[in-house]
Amino acid sequence: MKLLKIHMRYHPPGLILEYSQKGAVKSREIDLLDLNSKSDIPTLANELYTREVLLTEDVKDQLEQCLTTLKKRVEHEGPAGKRFIPLTSRFYIYKTLMTHVLPLTNVAFDKSGERCLSGSYDRTCKVWDVESGSELATLTGHQNVVYSVSFNFPACDHVITGSFDKSAKIWEPSSGECLATLWGHNGEVVAAQFSPKGDHAATGSMDHTAKLYDVRTGDELHTYTGHTAEVIALQFDPNEGRRLITGSFDGTISMWDTRMKDRVSVLSGHEGEISNVQFNWDSSLVGSSSLDGSARLWDARQSSCLATISTHSDEVLDICFDWAGQRMATSSSDCSARIYDVKGDFKELAIMKGHRDEVSKVCFSPAGGCLLTASADRSARIWNSSTGNCTQVLSGHEGEIFSCAYSYAGDAIITASKDNTCRIWR
Repeated sequence: MKLLKIHMRYHPPGLILEYSQKGAVKSREIDLLDLNSKSDIPTLANELYTREVLLTEDVKDQLEQCLTTLKKRVEHEGPAGKRFIPLTSRFYIYKTLMTHVLPLTNVAFDKSGERCLSGSYDRTCKVWDVESGSELATLTGHQNVVYSVSFNFPACDHVITGSFDKSAKIWEPSSGECLATLWGHNGEVVAAQFSPKGDHAATGSMDHTAKLYDVRTGDELHTYTGHTAEVIALQFDPNEGRRLITGSFDGTISMWDTRMKDRVSVLSGHEGEISNVQFNWDSSLVGSSSLDGSARLWDARQSSCLATISTHSDEVLDICFDWAGQRMATSSSDCSARIYDVKGDFKELAIMKGHRDEVSKVCFSPAGGCLLTASADRSARIWNSSTGNCTQVLSGHEGEIFSCAYSYAGDAIITASKDNTCRIWR
């Protein structure tokens, strides 16, 4: 084996070693999930030399430079090639995208942050150029609300949409061409996602089932049955995509092996409908939020509950992990968001209070220093994730904000509202 290049992965921090072996170029990823502002770079470099045969004395200086750069990205917001985003930096309204004729349902950035998607009750999904604010394509063909939209990361050369017309569609975003229609559900499709490798797509439906499809052919591979109520959330494990979790209004989370039809395990304990489910980065943990007023943390391998979080005083509407998988955030109808430690004693780390209505969406900035929330009070807010202090209110929408997201670089934010618009903040 011969090392060819060392690439940096910014979120979560890690290294990708590109090497040749018997004439073939391969890659190996090294996670650095514990890298922080206190990490000693020479010590860390020596640890990597010890356990990784591809790293030799010849690349010592290059390795330490990469580790130093990653450490700085943890201390600041924003990866190389992009401007740094200090925690005190303010975002300003950059573009308002206004061509949908009915309220929006969901939004998403591509990995470069150069394009974004918006789904709408007007039965379309639109692809936008973030820099110019111009519409690149309108994806038309659904016969009812387009409820779920997403790119296939990291390539972002395909789009999947899920619709109330009981189908999902796969699109080529540049031309707007529909490449495949995924049929088979008997109820509205409310969740749709590509696998990490982009070869599979999964859908969740109000018909109580989830389905797995071959992206290339559009053929159905499996129908996952077992839930007794609507399947409203799903996610592939971020690494291999061999596991799929589904969250249902029946109060349970099911785990599936995508190579088989039958479910592997059921995570039960919630006493109300599930509002969202998420894997952490290394797929060792699952977080779930519920309308029973609690969130739960689960061991994904043992299918056991590690912690039940009941500090909210009302329904828990959303949940997310930071990129490193060290912390978990929740949002609630009690107008607050909260952050918890998931690698230690599961204690509450910060409380975000200030919204005047329910907080429906929560997400960490890529470097983890900030938390973004969307609320029915027509505002989104940015919070310091360590102190819980609000650093900025993003105001101006004339309706409830129900979806928001950071770009992968952390230098842009998108918010979507019932006022038929989405806004880009930079």
